[in-house]
Parts: sequence; C-alpha cells; structure tokens
Amino acid sequence: MSQEAFALHAGIARSYMSRIERGRAEPRFEALAKLAAAFRVTPSALFEPPTIHATTKRAKAVLVPFAADGTCFNPTLRQPKAKTFVVGEKSDRKRFTEFDDALSYLRDLGDTASWERPDGNGGRGIVKAREWKPLPAKYRS
Repeated sequence: MSQEAFALHAGIARSYMSRIERGRAEPRFEALAKLAAAFRVTPSALFEPPTIHATTKRAKAVLVPFAADGTCFNPTLRQPKAKTFVVGEKSDRKRFTEFDDALSYLRDLGDTASWERPDGNGGRGIVKAREWKPLPAKYRS
C-alpha cells in the first residue's frame, strides 16, 4: 500500500503522514490513535520493538554457487529431456528433479560443489563453485 493510500485509510493528510515518517512532525495522540486503528493495534504497540513476525516477512536470500565466469546454478539449468538437474563431480554425478533438492546437495558439497550446464556449443559441461551469493532476481519465482 502506498503512503498516500495508507494516509487516506488512516484519515490523516498525506503531507502530515510524510512529515511523521521523516521525523519532521511529532504526532498528537489523536493522530497516533488513527494510525493505531489503521494498523489494527493499540497506540502503545506503535512504540514497541517489532515482533518476530514483522521481521520474518522478508524472504531470506537463497544462496547459490557461482562459477568463475560469473554464471550461477539456477532453476533454468534443468535438462529439458530428462527434466533433471545434474550436480556433482563427473565421477559421482547425481540427478535431481527439484531445484531445491539439487541446491541442498550442492550446499552439502560446499567448496567442491559442481554442476552441469550448457557449454554454448550445443553440449553440456561441468563447472565448479567459486563463491556463494544470492540467487539473482531474474531466477526467482
């Protein structure tokens, strides 16, 4: 919900709401009561630290392995025909139908994590993890 929509919902002028949010205005109790009603909490709850529920709404970043060339293990690497992700060293490859299962296995491998991906020449090759970073937004569902 936008600031303007919330201000309208709370019955407070948007400009006043903006000043409160930026610390440029000190709201009177009447304004605090309106804000609390809009949030469906008691006025005293506005002064309490956030609960664990408020802090867990944001999804944790999913860490995936990145190869030396900057590419990463991601959901698009499922083999089209077999519909599996191929992970592990050439001598000990494992196949997984689910991305999360393959990623969990790669995590267990840690620094030795490797996976199969298209090589750009119509074939497939194995790459090794160089570092672990958040899954880029373009691969998140």
